[in-house]
Amino acid sequence: MAAVLGIWIAVAGAVGLLAGLTGSRRVRRLRRGGVRSWAVAVPQPVLGQDDERRVALQYTLADGQVLEKPVPGPARALTPGRSVLVWYDPGDPTDVLVYGREGRKLNLGFIAAGVLFMAVGIAIAVVGR
Repeated sequence: MAAVLGIWIAVAGAVGLLAGLTGSRRVRRLRRGGVRSWAVAVPQPVLGQDDERRVALQYTLADGQVLEKPVPGPARALTPGRSVLVWYDPGDPTDVLVYGREGRKLNLGFIAAGVLFMAVGIAIAVVGR
């Protein structure tokens, strides 16, 4: 029974590791092959909620087209009117990476937790036989 539990813990760790590696790969791909542009944070109304502030990024593509992409979650560091550097994928211009380190810590956390869970799961599976 312990071996089965260990295998499930290791599988959960592998999923976390895969999520962290995928996020890190996306960041590298956009920084290396993406197109840089300056975006402006614009206020976005939230229906029914006056106290919550939402922000969208408005940026211009290389062909002159202007896109606006909502920033998910509460925009802590983005105030309306602020300019930020972004990278976007020329094949999918809605795939945007905002300059900063916010995603790095999350990706590294997923990688570390995934490796830890895999190690613990493998140890439980091996010792539990």
